[in-house]
Amino acid sequence: MIDAPYPSPPWRLRGTVHAALWRVPRSALPGPLPDEARPLGWGRSALLATVRATWESGGDLTYAELVVAVPVRLGRRIGVAITAAWVDSVASLAGGRALWAIPKGLGRFETIDGQAALSDAQGPVATFTDRPGRALPLRLPVRLRVLQPDGTGVRVTRAAATGRPRLGGLGWDFPPDGPLALLTGKRPLLTLTLAGAEARFGV
Repeated sequence: MIDAPYPSPPWRLRGTVHAALWRVPRSALPGPLPDEARPLGWGRSALLATVRATWESGGDLTYAELVVAVPVRLGRRIGVAITAAWVDSVASLAGGRALWAIPKGLGRFETIDGQAALSDAQGPVATFTDRPGRALPLRLPVRLRVLQPDGTGVRVTRAAATGRPRLGGLGWDFPPDGPLALLTGKRPLLTLTLAGAEARFGV
């Protein structure tokens, strides 16, 4: 258990967010998910989301992260259950676990041969390639509900963000022997970038 001081909620963060939505077999979905939560999808397929964010100065914390989340329905509520997250900040790790039951682990983000790469203590996790994308002439608001199993029930956390959206904007690659091997060689259904993002987590 890593213990480090972290800001009180809500966390106010500023930076760039890249998100992708994937279609995967239901049988391959990571967990754990909240009891009675139903993954969103169709037939034998379900949706999986990945989010790569770089939080910069001007917010409560400065760090990089990769988040993996399963969109779910729990009763009348629709949200996401975060099944894995890598951050390069011990404050973010400690706060994410204690405040919101998010299973954050430490990762290292670096640039290798012109590509951004993430690795952890077990080895490579993902690489990311910047692409221009297509800018949309608006500022997009995003609201999100996070539904996390915490051992005694479900911890519900709300988040909100705004940013300048671009369709595309990031290429994703996952090694076949890494923790996200279920996405190896796949193309996302949708990719979206929020530039100049301003987010609040734990509102």
